[in-house]
Amino acid sequence: MKFLVFSDSHSNSNNIKKAIDMHKGSCDCIIFLGDGVKDALYIQEMYPQIPFFIVKGNCDFFAGGIEEEKLLYLDNFKILITHGHLYGAKSGYARLAYRARELDADAVFFGHTHTPLDDVFEIADKRIQLFNPGSIGFGGTFGVVNTSGRVLVTNHGKIL
Repeated sequence: MKFLVFSDSHSNSNNIKKAIDMHKGSCDCIIFLGDGVKDALYIQEMYPQIPFFIVKGNCDFFAGGIEEEKLLYLDNFKILITHGHLYGAKSGYARLAYRARELDADAVFFGHTHTPLDDVFEIADKRIQLFNPGSIGFGGTFGVVNTSGRVLVTNHGKIL
């Protein structure tokens, strides 16, 4: 399974479209991590055949009905998706990792910092993968995630 992960478009839906078009035909779903929900909903209309999972961020003031976090079950992985502001992502990642551990998630995907990250946080007997695609709106970065068996392979892409 292959999915694209976006965050922080901040009214730059064009970069989301470019990234999707780069991977057209080989994307099973799209995850949007907030701060540009209007952009994600607009793009979702353009690609109705691709499932979208969307959470709102701290700048999504008028995104009524959109949750701030979700727990996804994708190809045998339990993934917490959130924007990150609720867990102080700009100050560190421990609260994000502990929330994922509380939910018995394998990974937490988040945005908010605009900085790409791919790391592992160990809590007692559990390894939590932390993944931030960066900002599709400002830096042009996004995530490309593949699953293979019990391996979650995360990578970063960039709009050129």
